[in-house]
Amino acid sequence: MGPAYRCPQFGEIILYRSLGRFVVRRRWWILGLWITVAILALPLAANVGSVLRGGGFSASSIEAERAYNRFKSDLGTSGPTVSVVFNSENHTAYDPEFVEPAREVLNSISQLDFVENIVPFWENFAQVSESGHTAYAAIYADVDDEDAHRIVPVLRKSLGEPPIQAYIAGPAVFYDDIQRLSENDLRKAEIIGLPFALLVLLLVFRSVSAAVIPVIAGGASVVMGLAAVCGLGQFTPFSIFALNVATMVGLGLGADYSLFLVSRFREELVHSDSDAAVVTTVETAGKAVVFSGLAVMVGLSSLILFEFMMLRSIGAGGAVVVAIAVMAAITLVPALLAIIGSNIDRYRVWRRRSDTTGGWARVARAVMARPIPVFFIVSLFLLVMVTPVLRARVSAPDASVLNKSTPSREAYDLLQEEFGPGHVTPIFAVWRFPDSSLAKTSLNVMHEFTSVLKSDDRVSRVVSPVSIDDRITIEEYELLYRNPSVITDPYARAIAHMTTLGKSALIIIEPKGAPTSDDARGLVYAIRDYRDTNNLDMLVGGGAAGLTDFVDRLYSEFPRAIGIIFLLTYIVLLLLFRSVFLPVKAVLMNVLSLGASFGALVLVFQDGWMSGILGFEPLGYIEATLPIIMFALLFGLSMDYEVFLLARIKEAYDAGHDNASAIAIGLERSGRVITSAATVVIVVSLAFVSADIVLIKAVGLGAAIAVFVDASIVRSLLVPSTMKLLGDWNWWAPTIVRRKYRE
Repeated sequence: MGPAYRCPQFGEIILYRSLGRFVVRRRWWILGLWITVAILALPLAANVGSVLRGGGFSASSIEAERAYNRFKSDLGTSGPTVSVVFNSENHTAYDPEFVEPAREVLNSISQLDFVENIVPFWENFAQVSESGHTAYAAIYADVDDEDAHRIVPVLRKSLGEPPIQAYIAGPAVFYDDIQRLSENDLRKAEIIGLPFALLVLLLVFRSVSAAVIPVIAGGASVVMGLAAVCGLGQFTPFSIFALNVATMVGLGLGADYSLFLVSRFREELVHSDSDAAVVTTVETAGKAVVFSGLAVMVGLSSLILFEFMMLRSIGAGGAVVVAIAVMAAITLVPALLAIIGSNIDRYRVWRRRSDTTGGWARVARAVMARPIPVFFIVSLFLLVMVTPVLRARVSAPDASVLNKSTPSREAYDLLQEEFGPGHVTPIFAVWRFPDSSLAKTSLNVMHEFTSVLKSDDRVSRVVSPVSIDDRITIEEYELLYRNPSVITDPYARAIAHMTTLGKSALIIIEPKGAPTSDDARGLVYAIRDYRDTNNLDMLVGGGAAGLTDFVDRLYSEFPRAIGIIFLLTYIVLLLLFRSVFLPVKAVLMNVLSLGASFGALVLVFQDGWMSGILGFEPLGYIEATLPIIMFALLFGLSMDYEVFLLARIKEAYDAGHDNASAIAIGLERSGRVITSAATVVIVVSLAFVSADIVLIKAVGLGAAIAVFVDASIVRSLLVPSTMKLLGDWNWWAPTIVRRKYRE
């Protein structure tokens, strides 16, 4: 079968050639424009933290959020904003030596403008642990939930240094620590990643002049990308997690794309002057960068389809940074190359002793000599690496994703140990009745429900108007609440005041297991099944319910995102290669390398492999957003090397070489530069493994593994073997495509 199409589209050549010529003519203007914009962007980039928010793991349509909103509207409260936790090994909450220091701390906090109410532990003994050595006070503050983390530093300062231990706990504290640690993690990653990336570039180019250009482009991409996020954050909420992901993408791809252009420019300098070399570089490597960037943006942009602010902001921020990295690669880098010209190899660090690029051609020919066994052996190896994914367990994050020394994690662990996980993050059910919530019929319905709950082995405790004491019968509860305005028992009066208002009621369920446990999730499903079976007007929210709804909604929307990524990536690659089968092969290869990366993450973060070396405590599960973020980010990122390899192969094929020769030539010409580019991304990604936040650590490690697998095993073994097996079918396109793009 002869080749179906062997000529690149003429219009595209003109487009990229015109861009190259424009950059050459206006090199100083373009450089000046980039410098000006970068200087203007610096203050915004430095201030990006002010617009970023914690949270973003909920959405108005999920039941747990609707239950929380009903709780606020019907019961007239949103629950405490934070808790102040007191602990003493030597004294109990009933001793003056414990109570007086706690009273002083709470008096200081009560003076803060935003504090509305404080419920100390001596007014509610349910806030005292069974051992008596730990107790907490509930702080109600006049702040929006999304801004609650901003009051945490003020509250911590108000603690002073009491003679007993005092902590701040709660979701707001968790998100404050997340923001602080994210910014610290970013600084650490930059300090570690940039010098090592520069070292790799020096090893690649062996000259300071060439090595500095990708660093400049990567730095400019990050600065302008963060400035853009800061600007967008004025109009739409952005998650703090977008900060690290956008920086990793900007540094990695900014340097990556620039490296491809600098390498191609040095190659072209051998047989043309510097201006012509710049034009050819933009025409060839520049085109590949544009399409590669589109593939990455397609993946990241798919995150915008999700309801959750955390994912949407990572998608939007990442896509903006990628777009800037592409612009830098096709304008700033060519301008710098045109200015430096033949001096690109000045300030050599050392000279390479011999040309090693031919080794890649030998690898390609060796693989193509035995394509079937290579294809099956490598595919089997990657499938084995994928198998841990089959037992992956996903859950939403809680404070356990933080380092044990983090203040909010310390408070969380103390509360879990002293009160039990169900008390720290209970499930709650908000009821609406046709009549008063303390009417006879309402009490009967709630009593039957609480009886079912108490018989469930997964339930530790139930707090409701009809579960004060197991010895009290339903008839006695009816007598007790016959006249709600004059309830005689003080404890019953307090419970009724806390859990009922008008026609609404609140029932608090404390599960025995942590909210991330299978038992807690199963309990949420069981409560909702009971509600649906009995046709009750009840919404279920709280710890395990929120995590359950978050995970369920994520993975109900994930297949749609995958489908869109596959479709749009296929279209992008179809436009680039004018081939029906090459895009399919590229997508399948990517899925294999991503699957291998996911399998490794299950072994590390769920099972705990190398947890001591990497400095984290195994979660026992994979954080729910991680596979989705990884897929969206790495599907495009690891596609980079496939795009650049296939672009060089297609270039050789279009020049008249047969399929086998084109594969060998393409791998020979791209092998060393792809390895170098992958090494830069791996180094930058591994710098984020130093993060204290497990999610960021996992994204960095996963990116490094996926890029390594794709740039080594997939690129050097699977791609040549599959292309050999496909033969000229690699380049087949329908008649309508051939007619449209013929010479």
